[in-house]
Amino acid sequence: MHFIKFGKYEIVRKLSRSLTDVYLCRDAVADRLVVLKLIERTTDDFTKIVIEAEQRGAMIQKRLHAIDPRILEVFEVGEEQNCFFVAMQYFEGRTLAEVLRDEGPLEPKRAARYAAEVLNQLRTLHAFKSDVNGKQGAVVHGDIKPSNIQVSPADEIRLIDFGIAKVITLTHNLTHHNLGSPSYCSPERLRRNQVDANADLWAMGVTLYEMVASVPPFQAESTRNLENLIQSRLPLRPVPGTCPRSLAAIIAMSLAPDLERRYTSAEAFEQDLRAFLEGRATLAGYERKPFRGVAPAGQRSLFGTKTVLRDAPKAAVKQRAIWKLPDWRLPRWRAPKVPAPAGRPAVRVIASLTAGLVVGLAIVIPSARAFRFWRDSAPLALPKDYAHASAASIATDWRLYQRLKKDDVYMTAISPLRPIESHLQHDFVAAAENTMTAYRNSTDGKVADYDWAHAQLCLGHALELDPNDSKARGEMALVKGFANLRVNPKLPKAALSVFSFKQAETYLPTSPDPHLALARLYVYAYRNVAPAVAELRQAEQLGYRLGPRESEMEADGYLYRAEWDLQRAKRTGPHDDREKWLSQAREDLAQAAELYHPIIGFSNVNESLERVESFNEEEERLEGQHSPASNSRPLNALFPRRFVSSH
Repeated sequence: MHFIKFGKYEIVRKLSRSLTDVYLCRDAVADRLVVLKLIERTTDDFTKIVIEAEQRGAMIQKRLHAIDPRILEVFEVGEEQNCFFVAMQYFEGRTLAEVLRDEGPLEPKRAARYAAEVLNQLRTLHAFKSDVNGKQGAVVHGDIKPSNIQVSPADEIRLIDFGIAKVITLTHNLTHHNLGSPSYCSPERLRRNQVDANADLWAMGVTLYEMVASVPPFQAESTRNLENLIQSRLPLRPVPGTCPRSLAAIIAMSLAPDLERRYTSAEAFEQDLRAFLEGRATLAGYERKPFRGVAPAGQRSLFGTKTVLRDAPKAAVKQRAIWKLPDWRLPRWRAPKVPAPAGRPAVRVIASLTAGLVVGLAIVIPSARAFRFWRDSAPLALPKDYAHASAASIATDWRLYQRLKKDDVYMTAISPLRPIESHLQHDFVAAAENTMTAYRNSTDGKVADYDWAHAQLCLGHALELDPNDSKARGEMALVKGFANLRVNPKLPKAALSVFSFKQAETYLPTSPDPHLALARLYVYAYRNVAPAVAELRQAEQLGYRLGPRESEMEADGYLYRAEWDLQRAKRTGPHDDREKWLSQAREDLAQAAELYHPIIGFSNVNESLERVESFNEEEERLEGQHSPASNSRPLNALFPRRFVSSH
């Protein structure tokens, strides 16, 4: 089996990526599986913040494990070859996010049991006190969400990823803008960057909702809209009809707009869930004033389900909680019988003619309208090649669709607009896919050669037609990332594409495209070959066959790093670490040459090989009178500095 080694750790596979790269490894010394979190040190401020958060979280987690064995143990924290790392206990299983993805919404009692167990672990965390700058403060997790909750095959629950766990004092607050997950941020955190135990409880309420509904309670097109929606005080979308009324009330109380209406502690939240599981009365069930109405089983939300960002009607706020309404039905309305008009025959004839005229108009006018509607919609019913259409042509079709959509209210069941919408959505997505396929299959892969704005226009219309199309969302994120790179190929603005490509990865988990995009970004914008190689290997695992373009990309990454190694060697005295940097430069140059030689003649490979030779000569001059270079074959440097591979 092929392993990548990092110190004493043999990397088995990549587990996930968030603010850090997380790997499953084997500790060769202790002979056990561990989780290894790696961050390569760079000079940017964001990386420094992440490393500080991971150091702090590891320290807290290590001390918490001594109190509660359910908190995963931290084995080692350190630095290795310009990388910060944390090695911790491996808890076998799936994340709750993976469970929801694979199984859909959970059975209500199972969801309540999982939430109660997490809250029980949060009780330990919130009760723990630590020092920051000589001040005592409580500890919060700061990033409760399904992907940070691990479920074992035996259905045991563990809270993981304490990387942004924070000691809260009067002078130290952690903002969601840096490290939090916006979908799980409380209104106070969004408004005032207030991160405390209440923020964890809110995030747990969001997670509980997601467990019973399989989707988060708050979703929006952009981060700004999402934050506005969370703070809007609008009613939540209804939970499924399978959710018992008492559990719906608990969810509503945990997500009440006003802080004073929510659970005051993890213990109180947990106790209500235990009461629900045991069939006892809950604190949420005694609440007489309305929460932000989570609809009970089988009923609609108090104010409907549209996520329109506006204040809720004041009159509606005064209504009783929706789950308190009695189960009543209006009596069926029947039209009263109207006696036939009495009178002379002439009157009856006129009345009959008038009625006939009204009926005729009622048939003729809608029929004429329907005819015009069908006639005007005919151009949109044909397949469209929007990949090669101009923006003006697309705008013309879109205006026609919008006008037809307004008229569609009169057509009801006979409208041809429904199948037309489906065709349009398909054609718009196909146009964007044409751009992505052309880029993926090209030999040079120059981002500037492709019309990403055109693809973005088509995907924008596709998502207006079907906002829930996850594939279109993923491709939109990809296209936005490339559109930014086309205009901003260099840092710092190129860094905006990282978020887009990682967002695309969440929507397109089986596609290699986000990984190929990240690899190119890491090589040519960040000049960092380590994460680029990891992304290329991930693309391979997803079935993508790497070609000459990817070989050149990887080789360029090693060449850039060799150049950086030589610059460090120049700045280092001959009796200090010069030999270390020269040795690493030799390894990187050998790796670059090994990748370039099979594709000589491709793209810029010949010129790059000349640079390799030039750097080799420079390395020999710098080495001077040092011991001669080893004739042994250099190891395959797949990770920064002394990361090596073995067979």
